[in-house]
Amino acid sequence: MGSRTPRSIVGRAVGVVRGAGAMAGWRPRPRGASVLTYHDVTDDPANPTEQVTPAALRAQLIAAVHWGVCFVPLPDLCERVLRGEPVDGLGAITFDDALVGVYRSAVGVLSELGLPATVFVVSDRLGAEEPAWYPGSDRVMTMDELRELAAAGVDVQSHTRTHADLPSLTGADLDRELAGSRAALSDLLGRDIDYLAYPFGHYDHHVCRAARDAGYRGAFTFRNGRVAPGLDPYRLPRMPMWTDAKSFRLAYNIARPTWSFPENQVDSVTRDSTFEGS
Repeated sequence: MGSRTPRSIVGRAVGVVRGAGAMAGWRPRPRGASVLTYHDVTDDPANPTEQVTPAALRAQLIAAVHWGVCFVPLPDLCERVLRGEPVDGLGAITFDDALVGVYRSAVGVLSELGLPATVFVVSDRLGAEEPAWYPGSDRVMTMDELRELAAAGVDVQSHTRTHADLPSLTGADLDRELAGSRAALSDLLGRDIDYLAYPFGHYDHHVCRAARDAGYRGAFTFRNGRVAPGLDPYRLPRMPMWTDAKSFRLAYNIARPTWSFPENQVDSVTRDSTFEGS
């Protein structure tokens, strides 16, 4: 959670007003881009992951578009940020872990709506049943499913080799997680892998430097916020999503001022996978 400074309190109040306006039909135009973060997509109520149902995914994306978010491929958005170009009103859709519900359900929703998306993949855990980082969850996509996903136009980026807690690693172990995943996915798909999502949202200055040295052009956290030029590209914020993220909460986060997201680029070794202020 961010600190409750006078500035952030004012920003939240502005977000409430703008969010209400968006719900009433007004299109907010805050600075920066909204990068939405999903995990699994499933109707199974027993699934313990930060999931959405297919119906909720569809409704959330339709609402975001209605409120003026123009979704673009994540690499295109990042390249604009790295060049210092404005990204106001843009957005990107991301899925962490490459869980099979994304293959089974999300691709159809994305195709129906004509929207691009990125999947952050744990390269050495393809096909894993009940992955260790999500006990009780559904399996990870297989290698063939991931290839099929990529062939359908879904962007693929790295979520490390084993979903390790990166700040706990050093030297060759950290390099294997970062450079190793990048190389494995590049070999599998026949193209460069340029972006990373930190497992659990855990990172520190040492991990950020290692991500840069491994050849990544940028990396994403779980810190809630909006992406804009001038941010550290190895501490880029996102907006976590799930089925119970009601329409007003989404409108509020899309509409609130970019400066109202406090401390979204500080080092973090504490998992922060919920909406700011929830």
